[in-house]
Amino acid sequence: MARLLFFGTPDYARIILQGLLQRPDLVIRVVTKPDTPQGRRLKLTPSPVAQLALASGLHTDRPEKLPQCREAWGEFAPDLIVTAAFGKILRPWLLQLPARGAFNLHASLLPRWRGPNPIAWAIRAGDQSTGVTLMAMDEGVDTGAVAAWAAVPIEPSATLGSLTEELAQAARALALENLDQMLAGRMALSPQSGVGATYAGKFDAGDARIVWTAPAREIDRLVHSMSPDPGAYTLCCKIRIKITDSAYDEGEQTPGSVTLAGNVWRVGTARGVLVVQKIKPAGRKEMTPGDFMRGLHARGEVVCE
Repeated sequence: MARLLFFGTPDYARIILQGLLQRPDLVIRVVTKPDTPQGRRLKLTPSPVAQLALASGLHTDRPEKLPQCREAWGEFAPDLIVTAAFGKILRPWLLQLPARGAFNLHASLLPRWRGPNPIAWAIRAGDQSTGVTLMAMDEGVDTGAVAAWAAVPIEPSATLGSLTEELAQAARALALENLDQMLAGRMALSPQSGVGATYAGKFDAGDARIVWTAPAREIDRLVHSMSPDPGAYTLCCKIRIKITDSAYDEGEQTPGSVTLAGNVWRVGTARGVLVVQKIKPAGRKEMTPGDFMRGLHARGEVVCE
């Protein structure tokens, strides 16, 4: 039985872990971030990876600081470390622990979009394709040698949620295809070039507010890169509203001015019109703009700001 130490936190990593659980010849120990407050009542909630691991009866570590588990992981003596969107950098003492190396499943085609937010940045930048990269980990941020990769197209309608699901499925397949080679220590590695490298940092808090003097295509990409969470938002009738589904169209309209066409909004921008199909007003469920307007009994000019 091979021993695998798996590091991951969000749904992307949970889907990969589901795939690894298909291998009966693995003893898997899971490391994930500590429980975090969720919802209005701020109830402490395990990460998606922790929920799957605990339900599957896996030994699950949720340390505040990784050195807290150094002795336990040494005793576990992993043959392999696999990470996926864990959210913390692994120090040299940890990378040197497994007998057959440490590998990361990163959600981009490296060296494009190194860093913690690659899926959202690929959408926001208007990339037509992305993918997943299996890389041998080193001390840098996503700078390790490439072992394997798989490309995934980005459809115009792709959101952060839908593309994350697609990339997680691709990463799971990539992990299973190469697992035997990794465990045997026979992965062929290609040094990663720094040419074309870009960094996908976390979005600033102010990025979520839509600026209607930007072009419609740019706003549409921002909406998709933040849907379903954290959600790009605007203020309308003094209510904070997340836009959860949109498209862009040709046309000229004063930036921020709203025209209701059936159940959708057409909102003016610096260039073109944003077609808003679904919204989520603060404290309410997702709905169409038409339902929102009828509920408000809004009259006269409506403006997003």
